Amino acid sequence: MANRPVTIKDIAEKLNISVSTVSRALKNNPEISLQTRENVQKLAKELKYQPNPLAVALKTKKSNTIGVVVPQIVSSFYASVVKGIEQVADEQGYQVFVSSSNEKMEKEEKNVNGFLNMRMDGIILSLSRATSTYDHIHKIQDMGVPMVLFDRTSKELDVSKVVADDAAAAYTAVNHLIDSGAKRVAFLTGMEYMLFGRNRMRGYKKALEDKGFSLDKTLISRCDFTVEGAKKAAMELLSRSNRPDAFFAISDDLAIGTIAAAKELGLRIPEDVAVVGFSNSRRSRYMEPSISTMDQNPKQVGREAAKLLFDQMENKPNAKDVKEVVVTADLIVRTSSDK
Repeated sequence: MANRPVTIKDIAEKLNISVSTVSRALKNNPEISLQTRENVQKLAKELKYQPNPLAVALKTKKSNTIGVVVPQIVSSFYASVVKGIEQVADEQGYQVFVSSSNEKMEKEEKNVNGFLNMRMDGIILSLSRATSTYDHIHKIQDMGVPMVLFDRTSKELDVSKVVADDAAAAYTAVNHLIDSGAKRVAFLTGMEYMLFGRNRMRGYKKALEDKGFSLDKTLISRCDFTVEGAKKAAMELLSRSNRPDAFFAISDDLAIGTIAAAKELGLRIPEDVAVVGFSNSRRSRYMEPSISTMDQNPKQVGREAAKLLFDQMENKPNAKDVKEVVVTADLIVRTSSDK
């Protein structure tokens, strides 16, 4: 037994009783005598017996676990979302298992299949940047496993989701830059197929329109989601004779790259170039200058996602109806745009 987990059969053999008696005694079943229950529970404790979660799940069709797949495990945004999920899960007596896709669709599919094999009671997921097909999502649905998407979703998926109002958030950010005196606001974004990017583009355009500015497509630049990619894109824009005097970046990393380019060109922030990012990452607070950003309230996103999931798992009325919960983002003004 020293080299393998202790089983109910081991306890039964030591006490010379049946496996079913041990099983019921461990559950404190009153049909088993008090003395037997005490003997079984005492020995189980001495032998450090732990129930096999997979066996329990197979028998009860319930594992009391949920799986969460995030694009980046080190992101402060996703870490805060997970905290929100855990708060609700703890209240329900559930464990949360978290895995990262590292922005790869293949890893995302592997994580989903792993959670399904582990018989998780539900799955909460945010799509990777590389995810372009959804067979693994349909597999979750086909197996009848409750699921909720958050942050990065797709209109192609008929699934309950929790999202930020990306268009409204972008509108707020660009309005702030224009109200601070900006005349030429550049937009750093990612690939066109990304839904949240398209929504933030919509907010960017609407803000310009409402402020009486015509759209200049040469001020929209697409890049990868790295600091270096943003720095290169911003450097090209800032090297023009008619350069932008403000940037709205789709993420804080892109805002950091923009600031690095401006510094390298000897431009002052925010006097020469104002910058607003997105997501309120830890780095945005402690950069020099500190970065104005849109706070997506990630802990609330996590809590709302978990509530939707538990409603499905508990078969509450209308729980299987597809729902979309929108969490508003808040503008945090810091040095990078505070004129």
